[in-house]
Amino acid sequence: MIINELIFLFAIIIVLLALAGVLLVSILQSYDRQQKLQMRVQDVVAPGDRPLKPVVEEISLTHKVSRVQALKERAAGFIGVDLSQAETYPIKWWLVPPLTLALTIVIIIMASHPLSGDTVIIFLLTYLASPVIWLVLTKFVFNWFTNRRNAKLLEQFPDSLNTIVRCVRVGIPIGEALRTVARDAQEPTKTEFNILADKVSIGIPLDVSLRELSQRIKLTEYQFFATALTLQARSGGGITQTLETLAEVIRKRVGLKARGYALTAEARTSALILSVLPFVAGAAIFVMQRPYITMLFATKSGESVLGVAILLMGIGMGTIQYMISNVLK
Repeated sequence: MIINELIFLFAIIIVLLALAGVLLVSILQSYDRQQKLQMRVQDVVAPGDRPLKPVVEEISLTHKVSRVQALKERAAGFIGVDLSQAETYPIKWWLVPPLTLALTIVIIIMASHPLSGDTVIIFLLTYLASPVIWLVLTKFVFNWFTNRRNAKLLEQFPDSLNTIVRCVRVGIPIGEALRTVARDAQEPTKTEFNILADKVSIGIPLDVSLRELSQRIKLTEYQFFATALTLQARSGGGITQTLETLAEVIRKRVGLKARGYALTAEARTSALILSVLPFVAGAAIFVMQRPYITMLFATKSGESVLGVAILLMGIGMGTIQYMISNVLK
């Protein structure tokens, strides 16, 4: 009963925090709209009251955002959400926190059952470990979404650059070259270049569109691409050699990453076998010696041993995956 009450109280606290977060975001959005409305009214009523500031043109891929927008992006980034890429996630981003919360509750229930006699550990596990587990799971899911999409973008990028180079060499303008990439490329490159080509076609300057593209994707290769085209658009000169060199460098990086996957194949296979082997062995023992394996579920000491085994297995698999990821980086 104590465990159920603690879990119910923890769920209520999480729901209240989520409602408070939604309320805070709505208040900030309302405040932002009021500020924009006041600025527009001031521009219409007394446009001469505001001093004119000289515009200094700089080649930069950074831009200033409002304080409210920066606060929203920081709050979303705390749980791993990239608002500029929210539409590209396989599911709605606001569905991920409740799903990870449900998984966290399941983990806490499984961990609390063998420790039902120790109220101190139950209290620490419920009120201290639960938020950490939920945050780690949520960030892991969003990072997995982003890394999976960025890997596809990076793999398809050299072909897109070569398409632009061929178009420019035969005299096609850069805007039409971008449209060609958007028409012939695969997803997700197709969507990104469609957005870029649409912005250029409606009159948005090329450097501004490229800056927004590099900020949305957050890949170093796209930042190089945006910088090269921005310099070419402002100062002139040939762009084909630069893009060819960039495409060659990206191809080598993709090949190097593929070679890293090949070299770590043995470690990844070992990790897979070690993660599957306990379940296969447990199923075999359940078929041959059922009373022997049921002790892990019928006795308190068996449940404790099972919980510790699952914890150690999770830590081991996470360590192996972390080491492999660092090698591939």
